[in-house]
Amino acid sequence: MEKERAIQCVPVELIERLKALASKLWDDRNPASVQLSTILEEFGPDVKTLENMLRDYEADYSRRLAAGQSKFEQKEGRLKKEIEDLKARQAGLESSRAEAVKRGEELKAAFNDREALLAELKMKSTETEGALNTKYVARMQELYEKVNKKELDLLTRWEEKNKTLETKLQDLENDYAAKGRQLRLREKALEEDFNARKAELIKTFDRIRAGLEAKEKELSAREEARPGKGGAL
Repeated sequence: MEKERAIQCVPVELIERLKALASKLWDDRNPASVQLSTILEEFGPDVKTLENMLRDYEADYSRRLAAGQSKFEQKEGRLKKEIEDLKARQAGLESSRAEAVKRGEELKAAFNDREALLAELKMKSTETEGALNTKYVARMQELYEKVNKKELDLLTRWEEKNKTLETKLQDLENDYAAKGRQLRLREKALEEDFNARKAELIKTFDRIRAGLEAKEKELSAREEARPGKGGAL
């Protein structure tokens, strides 16, 4: 089974110069030309340019970024729907509160009516005997206290219910803001990771190019120093 080769980026100019060198060696009837041509022919299909590798990497990152963006949008949609549902519930609670206020106004009106009735009875009680007057006054005072106590209890329950609703709404808003910050931080981390990988890849390509150019210079120097350069085979 043929062993899989490691593929690395090679500058196009390097390949072209190696081909030119092979042609020159061939013209000089140098046996190394055959070996160099064989190497170029063997590894030619495996050569990739820096532009192609960067384009492949950026295409892969774009796909991953699009997938992450899609998940973010789906989650954002769910959170928005939850907020809408909570707003609808809040509207329902507001409606209940409005009903409670309306009921309180009705109780106040009834209380005012009772107070008017009490005043009328007081006026009539002045015409009756002292015992009857005391009896009527005691009964109306009791009625007043009951109505007043019922109104105070209703107002107290309404205030407690309203405070609970405001606390829940504030907690939901804080949770949504925290989740939004987490999503933005994650997106920023992905972008920073991509930039770091891209910079490291460019540095690697630069080191490979420098190494190949150094080898080419060494090969040229050896060719120049070879005795009988340019002679017939």
